[in-house]
Amino acid sequence: MRIAIAGAGDLAKYLVEELLAASHEVVVLSRSLKPWFERPDISFRPTDYSVPSLAAALEDCDGLVSALLDYTLGSVTSHLALLEACQKSPKCKRFMPSEYGGNVDLYPESPEFYYANHEPVREALRAQKDVMWTLFNMGWLADYFVSPGSRYIKDIGDFHPVDFEAGVITIPGTGEELISFTAARDTAAAIARLIDQDDWEATTFVCGETTTWNRVAKLLADHGRDMEVRYVSLESLRDTIKQGQLGDDDVTAAQYAEFSLTGGAILPRKN
Repeated sequence: MRIAIAGAGDLAKYLVEELLAASHEVVVLSRSLKPWFERPDISFRPTDYSVPSLAAALEDCDGLVSALLDYTLGSVTSHLALLEACQKSPKCKRFMPSEYGGNVDLYPESPEFYYANHEPVREALRAQKDVMWTLFNMGWLADYFVSPGSRYIKDIGDFHPVDFEAGVITIPGTGEELISFTAARDTAAAIARLIDQDDWEATTFVCGETTTWNRVAKLLADHGRDMEVRYVSLESLRDTIKQGQLGDDDVTAAQYAEFSLTGGAILPRKN
């Protein structure tokens, strides 16, 4: 199958490698060509993310996976255009939007900043029957537990509890709350296997391991990363959210941390 990836960021690199490993042809859509994607085994197609541009780029594709990372409402505009382009396409009738969160079935508003720029896309997908789709979720990325030089995924600063540069882990809550983690490569490999299946559920969950932040801190210490451990309470996080403005980095970081405490970061498992 010929699979298009929307976005040329870090996750897209894993998707390229795993889709190629699964014998798919790969097309990358982006506004501009990034150096890593200048390679002979994939096709790059520039797009301005308008529907006509996307429809032309997807004309001979069989499926589309979005790897767009956008915390703003611009994500809604881009993803609705991606969906419409699939609807107009003669072949591209499989679409995975950029979800990559937690248990969106039970906690669709967690983390809080996700809801405004994800729910309109979810609603649009549910309202149509032209394109097969699934909301793919894998919890927290486990990649942040290894050194930056050993992964494609870039650090996200205060948005993640582990700060190798400062030598600090800032753990929300008691650190005993359960959290689901999955590596980006495992995420991409699962997508590469799922993309050519003929039956998708509305939500797909893939989980590497469910553990706690305290166990993560111990694991890092056992591997020579003995970091200072600090704790921040749910009440303190909610005060930060209440006193700040939506979109502020400290509010987004607090909402990410709150996500670890309220159940949304625990992925369901089938027995």
